[in-house]
Amino acid sequence: MPRFAYLIQRADTEDRMSTGVITAGPDPDTADLATDLVQRNRADHSYYPGPRTCWIWPHDGQQSLTRLESAPAGAARHDL
Repeated sequence: MPRFAYLIQRADTEDRMSTGVITAGPDPDTADLATDLVQRNRADHSYYPGPRTCWIWPHDGQQSLTRLESAPAGAARHDL
């Protein structure tokens, strides 16, 4: 099962709201993954009703996500 890292940011300030790693099924659509992640983020961070940017990229288990402020080159961007 492929693993993906993600970064969700406020669209207006690019402040980090959430990071993590998810496991997806075969042939995942990153747009679908981003939609699910942002829906959960909206529920967890209801104080901010505005738009979010969700970055998703393959994760090999070696990259630390601690204090991650920007996505690596090649990450898929989804504005939701």
